[in-house]
Amino acid sequence: MSTDRSDFTVDTAKERDYLLDYKSVDLMSLRRTAILDFPIDNVTRDEAVALVLHHIEQKQGPAHVIFVDPVKLMRLRSSRRLQHLNEGLNLILADGAGLLWGAERLGQPLKERIPMIAMLMDIVRLAWKTELTIYFLGDKSEYLERVFANMQRSFPGVRIIGRQAGSFNAAREALIKESIRKSSPDIIFIGMGFPAQELWIHENRDHLANAVVIGIDEAFGILSGKMKRAPDWFQLRGLAWFWQVLTKPFLLDRLIATIAYFVKVLWVSFRQKP
Repeated sequence: MSTDRSDFTVDTAKERDYLLDYKSVDLMSLRRTAILDFPIDNVTRDEAVALVLHHIEQKQGPAHVIFVDPVKLMRLRSSRRLQHLNEGLNLILADGAGLLWGAERLGQPLKERIPMIAMLMDIVRLAWKTELTIYFLGDKSEYLERVFANMQRSFPGVRIIGRQAGSFNAAREALIKESIRKSSPDIIFIGMGFPAQELWIHENRDHLANAVVIGIDEAFGILSGKMKRAPDWFQLRGLAWFWQVLTKPFLLDRLIATIAYFVKVLWVSFRQKP
């Protein structure tokens, strides 16, 4: 289950009981590590899905899942506006080869990288097999409708019980919150981009019931096929961020944050040497 894919192909090459696999994970053995004093869950992709399932079954309030790369890590650890989010993050997943490099360099190696698109498809497959409910929020309506149609075709009967697109004013936001309250979804995919989606989740936890809420950045656009992904060479090496910098030079702040991350890791690792 380590291949990152953005299509909706159901892989039947290896038949197995996915639910049994996830339930067999020893959750008590799972630990967090830290990169530059920022916590990261040191898990495999299967273990991450098992944790999602655990949060759904526990029904102890909303669980916030975030995919972190070097840029997000630097912003979350240094921005006063965002630092307060950290305590509310229930599952922090390393999406980006730079995090694996940094963890290894700092003597806290991670088990593996968790590619966002692949992980999302694992969750959709789990929802399909166990009749969990999914809610889409954010991004363009055309993206959501295309993803909805593709998922219905590839996972017949998957329970996508709500989809609300775009930015919204206070009146529409109130209606969306009421829709979420009434439908009480198990999983919410929120595609507002970082950090807007994380701030929205944090500010509206009281309206999200017991859902597992996952910030998915631009994944709706990618899954719809409407947004161009980084070439496979970049994807497989966790360098999708670098492709974005090359193709969208106006994202210079991402490049600066990434350079700052690598410099900081090298400096800290140098200071750690005896």
